[in-house]
Amino acid sequence: MDWMRRRVVACVFAVLTVGANAFAQSNRIDIVTPSAPELAGYGTLAIGVRTLQVTDKNRPDILNTKEGGPIARYDRTLTLEVWYPATLAAGQKPGGDYRAITRDPAITVTLHGQAVRDAAPATTGPLPLVIISHGYPGNRYLMSHLGENLASKGFIVASIDHKDSTYDDQKAFASTLYNRPFDQLFVLNEIERMGKAGSGSFLSGRIDASRTGVVGYSMGGYGVVNLVGGGYSKTSETLTGASTRA
Repeated sequence: MDWMRRRVVACVFAVLTVGANAFAQSNRIDIVTPSAPELAGYGTLAIGVRTLQVTDKNRPDILNTKEGGPIARYDRTLTLEVWYPATLAAGQKPGGDYRAITRDPAITVTLHGQAVRDAAPATTGPLPLVIISHGYPGNRYLMSHLGENLASKGFIVASIDHKDSTYDDQKAFASTLYNRPFDQLFVLNEIERMGKAGSGSFLSGRIDASRTGVVGYSMGGYGVVNLVGGGYSKTSETLTGASTRA
């Protein structure tokens, strides 16, 4: 009986391993497992996605500010991935790819999801906004599965590439510590501006920024704590590159 039990366990392990490898190789971000909670499934709306860039002018430049000297400043450009409920054209099918840089910047992978690149936005609105903030390091695709899922349920979702904090441009932690809440707030204000009538953006008339949530993973979550009023410790002021005057 022991040999039979070992054989059964080995077969089950082999099946699970093959299944896991097949899932990993597919790189799909839209798979919802049968064991997921009831609300984890996709909604009924088609999904569009667009890549935007926004620039915060004259932001304090933490990494180039020297102790005892003037505060250096620069224009800080952030790349956003924006998901939204969409109206697909006749014959247009759901589905699209994302080319994402991995933790090893020399390796790029293709992720497959349901969003259609540059699809026409649905006429429904104004809709609530969700901002997604990745870890250190990371990138705007780290929670793309969540971005698509929320858009299918009637949300506008903006995921941020935080400068100095992505897999391919990671710099000293002081920049991330200082800039996270400012990035999150700036993106909120920019998306709200784009949502106003006459903005010229595809988001015009489609955003209700008074209903905004911010989702942060790891360092993104720490930034959210700062954003809503949590202070920095005295220890953080001693980090290399930290500025207590910015």
